Amino acid sequence: MANFDDMIHDMLKAAAEVLQTAPEQILKAAEDFEELKARNLGSFGETLTELALTRVEGNHQVLRNLYVPYKGRTAEIDLVMAHEKGIFVFESKNYSGRIFGSAKQEQWTQSLPNGEKHSFYNPILQNAAHIAALSEYLKIPRTEFFSYIVFSERCSLKKTPPNTPSAVILKRDALSENLNAVLSVLPPIYNEAVVQSIADILRPLAVRDKETKAKHVETARAAKERAQNSSVCPLCGGTLIKRRGRYGEFWGCSSYPNCRFTRNIERD
Repeated sequence: MANFDDMIHDMLKAAAEVLQTAPEQILKAAEDFEELKARNLGSFGETLTELALTRVEGNHQVLRNLYVPYKGRTAEIDLVMAHEKGIFVFESKNYSGRIFGSAKQEQWTQSLPNGEKHSFYNPILQNAAHIAALSEYLKIPRTEFFSYIVFSERCSLKKTPPNTPSAVILKRDALSENLNAVLSVLPPIYNEAVVQSIADILRPLAVRDKETKAKHVETARAAKERAQNSSVCPLCGGTLIKRRGRYGEFWGCSSYPNCRFTRNIERD
């Protein structure tokens, strides 16, 4: 935390120095602070999730912040647990407020007590892409992977999909108990040497340099813009068409009801 405090101090000091001459730099410093705060909250949430995994039974190794090459880009993965009974992939969401979203909806919503609402990419789809990247990189079938979406205890999961074999959604305080219950009925598929081998293959992907992270963020932003402008359904390849529902117009898949993918219509 000392490093975080030092960065905040430096930012505030820099803001004070330009207060009289460059108001726009004050705004930039404030924006940088908000980005830094959000990044550290996310990192803190990942640390708490990693701590919860220390209570998981069985032979396993945990790796954090992996940048996995996939289809010319990189998939940034919060946490991976190579376990004797499978590979568990965790997407950590250290959010507060109320959480709303469906399995096929592209954007989920975080509703805060002050009335603010923020959208974020569907974590089920996000983690499915992470598993696809890991499966290809490790040459391990996807059937040996398990997807976990882990939210903070500070949030309320008001309207989220029920748990399925494809994805488990829960709060962090229920993680270790859920995992141990699941593991108790699964047969071992890896011996100790294989678990170690998987960890050794993935460990070099735990990149921490700023240049790699910045490149990943820029690539992800560009990919999001392309997806928002695409008329192709990312789930089934069908055509996205405008539909009208209870809350107005939205993009829906032409293959409905076989495919229930939806996307909000961006307003200028």
